[in-house]
Amino acid sequence: MILGIDLGGSKSVAILRDGERRMRAEGGPANPSALSIDGVCDVLRTMLRELASEGEPDTVVLGAAGVSKPGVSAALEASVRAFFPHARITCTSDLEIAFRAATPTGDGAVLVVGTGSGAYGERGDRRVALGGGGYLLGDEGAGFALGLAAARLLLRSYEERAPRDSWFARIERALDCSDRATLFSAIYRTPVPVAPIAALAPVVLAAADSGERSAVKIVQGAALELADLVRALLRRLDALQHPFSLALCGGLVRENSLLTFLFETRLSNEAPFLTIRKFSGEPVEGALIVAERASATR
Repeated sequence: MILGIDLGGSKSVAILRDGERRMRAEGGPANPSALSIDGVCDVLRTMLRELASEGEPDTVVLGAAGVSKPGVSAALEASVRAFFPHARITCTSDLEIAFRAATPTGDGAVLVVGTGSGAYGERGDRRVALGGGGYLLGDEGAGFALGLAAARLLLRSYEERAPRDSWFARIERALDCSDRATLFSAIYRTPVPVAPIAALAPVVLAAADSGERSAVKIVQGAALELADLVRALLRRLDALQHPFSLALCGGLVRENSLLTFLFETRLSNEAPFLTIRKFSGEPVEGALIVAERASATR
């Protein structure tokens, strides 16, 4: 019996697998960059409580953003250990489990673009992770960055420092605001409003796809940031001029859009042998793959 866990910025998933039998539990966002460690562990414990009655797994693999931050891995492991005291527990990054979900064996890379952004790749004995700096230090080109750019543009329009475009009405509906004061209230109603701001990203992408110039400009900047992130990853892996595979993972890049088109166009000139494919599966499946291999060697 094995357990795979993905603590994500938008939602969290845990799957307990016993042969062909699978038990699933879901929870809310659990990114240590946006929540306290206690808040993240609360989400984790809620899911584990649903699964604990099914028995104790041999191996648990947990992927989470920010797992390398001081104290995060230890706190997560302790939460799992409280439910499964005899299991072998591994805490790793959300990027690594996404990579193995998209590329079960062999070399390659993954770009994850959801609330935040990050890239991870393996080539031979090289292991490289870039990005994933959180909403303050990084996550360029991802949901929070797109949503924040839109909210700032809306504020500028309220203050008559920018023209009001028609697609701003969709931002106002999403935030339930109509002027400067209600925009401030919508953005600052929570101490760290990562989720509500990131939720604006699909509005930005839809507006850009329909040709709204201000939205197109935002998306152009996001595509440039994501391409620069992957280019840096490929350079570190010495894969820029070699045949290599990149999987796009996350809600913002699963389907064709102006963002993915601009991103792929940018990279096609700099990494001519790169094969880009969109992965629509769940990162938690990568945690199960890693757990299965670890269990087999136990």
